[in-house]
Amino acid sequence: MAASVSIIIPTYQGAAWLPETLRAIRQQAYGAPVEIIAVDSESRDGTLQCLTQHAARIFTIARRRFSHGYARNLGVQHAQGELCVFLSQDAQPIGVDWLAKLTAPLSDPSLGALYARQVPRSDATPFERFFIQTLYPAHSRYYVWQKPVAFTLERFFFSNVCSAARREICLAYPFDERLIMSEDQAFAKALLAAGYRTLYQAEAAVLHSHHYTLQTLFQRNFDSAYSLRGITDETLGGAARRALSYLLSEALYLLRNRHWRALLRMPLYESARIGGSVLGRYADRLPLRWRVRFSLHQHYWRNAYDS
Repeated sequence: MAASVSIIIPTYQGAAWLPETLRAIRQQAYGAPVEIIAVDSESRDGTLQCLTQHAARIFTIARRRFSHGYARNLGVQHAQGELCVFLSQDAQPIGVDWLAKLTAPLSDPSLGALYARQVPRSDATPFERFFIQTLYPAHSRYYVWQKPVAFTLERFFFSNVCSAARREICLAYPFDERLIMSEDQAFAKALLAAGYRTLYQAEAAVLHSHHYTLQTLFQRNFDSAYSLRGITDETLGGAARRALSYLLSEALYLLRNRHWRALLRMPLYESARIGGSVLGRYADRLPLRWRVRFSLHQHYWRNAYDS
């Protein structure tokens, strides 16, 4: 018999995406109770009305108190399901069997958590399409970890855009609420260090992609690099080699698919992405006003300074 599920969605100004996401959830062919829990950060655009229409349980937090870890931990605390599914508000489940495919592997007690495949939307840019296809291939894989193997993203990646775990696991290994982002990578590392396996479940998929401006691309990578410093074991040299390999593969992808405009824009795009990553890695050396300006999560730096 299928286990009951709580689908936890952090929300903020999500009215543009939530109708499709929530409809897809409610259309699932799943043989057990499913509840939707939204942890909302003071939305004012119709998000709350949309959630109410789809019978979601709504918990509101102050925008300044938001962190990816805190919002998800709060959802877990209020969850009534045996399994917790974490979903971004702009991640649309694909197919009526998405939830069944996502949660089925969790009957294995050696599995700590899993994450789903992401498929770019039809309007995704060539850069975003290549990024997603690289990180989320068509074949599933398990991850195990034992020291002294280095913990690097290319070996042990995890994503809370769409992920799942037993509630008891989420309570025993809560998300780190101090991180600006990458709480999912820290969660996966804790599970792997405790002897659990994690899984990339390619059979369950969601539509998900972004349209980043050069500024938001820079800011997102600044935050990501800053948060990953204490999680991964990757050296600066290792990061440089991985970046070079990615750039070469991306250029070949753009050439093969004749994305000429994207190829011409690639130096600017990648300068923003890599520049954000490098500065994020050394953010503690920057003045606070620069960190605030360089970040997508400006409240994080102000809260850290106030505390």
